[in-house]
Amino acid sequence: MPDRRLSVVVAAPPMNVGGTEQHLLHVLPGLAQRGIDITVVLLHSGGALEEALGAGVSDVVAPAINLPRYLRTVMQGLAIWRTIRRVKPDVVHAFLSEPYIAAAAAHRLIGEPRPALVHGRRSLAFYARQHPFAQRVEVFAHGMASALVGNSTAVTAELEAEAGSPLKVCRIPNGIPLGEAITSEERLAARARFGLLPEDLVLTQVANFHAYKGHGDLLKAAAALKDRLRQPWKLLLPGRDAGEHAALRAMTEQLGLRDHVIFPGEWAGSREPYAAADIGLLASHTEGFSNSLIEGMAMGLPMIATRVGGNTDAIDDGENGFLVAPSAPEELATAILTLADMPDLRSRLGLAAREKALAQFSLEACIDRYERLWRGLAEAKPGRPADWVV
Repeated sequence: MPDRRLSVVVAAPPMNVGGTEQHLLHVLPGLAQRGIDITVVLLHSGGALEEALGAGVSDVVAPAINLPRYLRTVMQGLAIWRTIRRVKPDVVHAFLSEPYIAAAAAHRLIGEPRPALVHGRRSLAFYARQHPFAQRVEVFAHGMASALVGNSTAVTAELEAEAGSPLKVCRIPNGIPLGEAITSEERLAARARFGLLPEDLVLTQVANFHAYKGHGDLLKAAAALKDRLRQPWKLLLPGRDAGEHAALRAMTEQLGLRDHVIFPGEWAGSREPYAAADIGLLASHTEGFSNSLIEGMAMGLPMIATRVGGNTDAIDDGENGFLVAPSAPEELATAILTLADMPDLRSRLGLAAREKALAQFSLEACIDRYERLWRGLAEAKPGRPADWVV
C-alpha cells in the first residue's frame, strides 16, 4: 500500500453489543494500526463497547445519550460537521442509515473541498417500512456519496437499485478474527459456564432479541422437536433485549419449553456460546451479513440459517451448513433433526464451514478492502470502487 497518511471520519451507531458494533471494533483499530487517522463520531454515548473502541482509534466523539430520535440525528450531524472542520478528513464513512443521514447533512453543509462520502449498509432496508421518510432521505443522499458499500450480494443489489447504477457500489464482506476451532476441553468448560451437561445436544442462536431475528420461529421449531430428539437437549439463546425478550420468555412457558431453553442474557462475544454448542442457528427474517454466522462457521460449527441476505453468501446448502426458508419453523425443525441424528454429518459440515470462513472471511482481507477503498477515494483513483476492493 502507498505510504500516504489518510484521515477518515467514521459516523457510527452507539457502541452497544451488536453485529455492526463488533465489526467496527474489529476493523477500525486494524486500520488505525496501518497509520490511518480515524475519528469516530457516535450517534450517542454510553455503549458497552465504546471504551474499547476509543482505545484503538485516534478519537471518539459521542453526543449526549437519551435524546429523541430525530434530535439525536441532528446532534450527530452537528458533531460530524464540527469534526470535519477540525480534522479535514479525506473520507467520511457512515455505517447504518441514521448515521448516514447525519453524515450526508454535515457533508452538504461543508464547503469545498468536501471529503468523499461513503455509505456502509449492513442489512437489507427492512427499516424503510417503519421510517419511509428517512429512507427517502437516505436514497437522496446516494447522489452525494462517492461510494455505497454493502456487505453481501443481496445488500449491494439493493443499493444498485436505489442508486439507479452499479458504478458507486461495491461489496466488502464481513471479516472476523479467525481463532482456533473448538477443542473438547473448551467445549466442556463452556458447557459448565452455562450449566449444560456433557451429554446434552446443544443448539444456539447468538443474536440480540429483535423481532426480525426469528427467535419465535426457533421456539416453535423446538416445540415441534421436543419429544422427537433422542438425547437430552438445550436451546441456548444469549443476547441483549431489543424489545422481544419478555414475549419470548412467555412463549417459552406457553410451549412447555421451560426445561429446555436458556436465556443467559447479553454476551460480549459469541465464542463461548458456540463453543458450548453442537449446532448453530440463525433464523432471521432479514439479514445483511451476520458476523455471528461466520463466527460460528470459523469455529467449525455446522450452521442452519435462513435463506436471506448474506446468509446465502456464507452457506452453501448441504456443503457447509443448511439453508431453510425464513418464517418456516417446520423446515427449520427438519434441518435440526437431520443434524441431531447424524453426528458424522455435523462434523463434515462444520469442517467445511471453517474452511470457507478461513478462505473468504478473514479480518485481514476485510481490512485490506477498506484501506483500498479509502485510498482510492482519497487519491481520486480512476475506475469503480468495486474494482479497487477485489
